[in-house]
Amino acid sequence: MSAEVPQHPEAGRYRSMLFVPATSEEKLAKIAGFGALPCIIDLEDSVAIALKDSARAIAATHIAAMGGSECLWVRINALSSVWGQADIAAVALPGLEGLVVPKVEEADQLMHIDQLLRSAEHEHGMELGTVKVMATIETVRGLANARAVAAVGGRLERLGFGAGDYSRDLGLEWPDPDGLSPTLEAAKIELVIASRLAGLLPPDDGSYPRYRDPEGLRAEALHAKRLGFGGKHAIHPAQIPVIEEVFQPGAEALERARRIVAAFEEAESDGRAAVGLDGVLIDYPVVYRAMELLGIRRPPGTKGGPE
Repeated sequence: MSAEVPQHPEAGRYRSMLFVPATSEEKLAKIAGFGALPCIIDLEDSVAIALKDSARAIAATHIAAMGGSECLWVRINALSSVWGQADIAAVALPGLEGLVVPKVEEADQLMHIDQLLRSAEHEHGMELGTVKVMATIETVRGLANARAVAAVGGRLERLGFGAGDYSRDLGLEWPDPDGLSPTLEAAKIELVIASRLAGLLPPDDGSYPRYRDPEGLRAEALHAKRLGFGGKHAIHPAQIPVIEEVFQPGAEALERARRIVAAFEEAESDGRAAVGLDGVLIDYPVVYRAMELLGIRRPPGTKGGPE
């Protein structure tokens, strides 16, 4: 089972993404100091209604000036709002990495956004499909249609989960002082399944509102990781190290993955498809997971493992 190690452009890139309000020139100016960290310029929840138009203009100016050197996303207002289409027209500029689309409920909404983006990309001389999309599921209707939304494909890379709005839609307290409710956990599981069925990147778990509670953030992020999520948004720079620590494979996990692959390759050379390692049976599903963790591409023609 010889293997090669590819350089996957999206591997681990979106473990953490930092929200930055478009109305805060001071915070926008700090984005350059975050290096390659993906930042989401927010036009939605952190912007007062009276400032929507000015926030949009500020975001467009920043993208035009800095988009080539920073990984910039924009969270637009919902397409159903009076601001959504104008947001897309203003910020779909060279240097924009992608759009975070809130309150997605129908596949048709993403198809309409694709058309708007195609028009903007053509206008600005951008290659079609340049601007990526993350679709956030935040309502019961959105969750009911999550598999159809995920199946849109194209520029859609990932689903996100908006726990605050989803909880409000159901009349649930958020954040819940007693921990994650079974209702929210079920919703998160459905997004993981929908994403996998559609071949998307693992979904994003959204933000944790208690920005002075690193242990609460760590617990929520660990739970999301165990469910199959690939990352989490941050609303404060102090949350970034915690999120990265949780979602980035640790040295111990990587070393064990290397041992699993080495042990299995030795077993395969002897004609065996299973081997014991530290009292644990290692077979193809286990070794394929270890290869995924290491970013190893499985040989062409084999079934069931990472390609």
